[in-house]
Amino acid sequence: MQKTPAHKEELVAVNHPDSVYHPRLVDPSGERAGKPKDVGLTMLIDKGVGLASFEEFLQLAGQYVDYIKLGFGTVALYPSEILQKKLLLAKKAGVFLYPGGTMFEVAYHQGVLKEHLDYMEQMGFSHLEISDGTIELPASERRTVIRKIVARGFTVITECGKKASGSHLSVEDLQQTLYSDLECGASYVIVEGRESGKNVGIYDKEGKLDTEFLSAVEKKIPVDVRKHLIWEAPQKNQQIGLIHFWGRNVNMGNIQFEDAYNLECLRRGLRFDTFILGHTSSGLQATYLADDKQIGLNTPTI
Repeated sequence: MQKTPAHKEELVAVNHPDSVYHPRLVDPSGERAGKPKDVGLTMLIDKGVGLASFEEFLQLAGQYVDYIKLGFGTVALYPSEILQKKLLLAKKAGVFLYPGGTMFEVAYHQGVLKEHLDYMEQMGFSHLEISDGTIELPASERRTVIRKIVARGFTVITECGKKASGSHLSVEDLQQTLYSDLECGASYVIVEGRESGKNVGIYDKEGKLDTEFLSAVEKKIPVDVRKHLIWEAPQKNQQIGLIHFWGRNVNMGNIQFEDAYNLECLRRGLRFDTFILGHTSSGLQATYLADDKQIGLNTPTI
């Protein structure tokens, strides 16, 4: 399990240049950096948010969000002018908007992948997701597709795992897919968790996190490689569990719009579940709450 590094007040200052609060009130953890960053990423799922709400959300919380996925196949249903407006708003806020992997799977299955890519390029998308959660995509074909789409100038995010209820990954499958996709040019690999976060991927029927799986990942995949993983975590208890296991800068996805602020508070220690309770006499130990048990993490002297 990763340990909390020494407090870095300068990181907070970058993210909150106009804040009147003391940096330790804005970010008690001292770990959250401003954009651009390559860890601690937050990806939201947009299931059809209206344009006005989308703009209002970005004004309020855009600085805490890195990616917004247009969920399912919704990108095909948007009027093009609305889609372009969303893209412009996201770009202005420093957020990458991209279509979910389902759209890729439909295009591939229907034999119109080139047309799909042409339209995405015409609309102005810079990022695309490639997945095979529903279709069968041979490993060799997956590698070929990733390389071709990267060669067209897109940033590729892939997804690992099947969407069918009861489908669970093996560590070996994740390891193999992660290394292969990164080698072919993918930037990140999403670990499937669906919108529900139940009975799929790393979650059981109640949505409980499989920490044994995470421990095996920690042993087999070094930190410089697994930093390219994005864990889908739609439920708050899953977000808390991933933060306690991997640290505050774990990459998480499929976050609901209304939970963006909640998640950032969890990351910073501004909620009960990850609150910094106090310090030992040495000033090097803080205790965080994790449901009914406590986990000790390093922190600085106040």
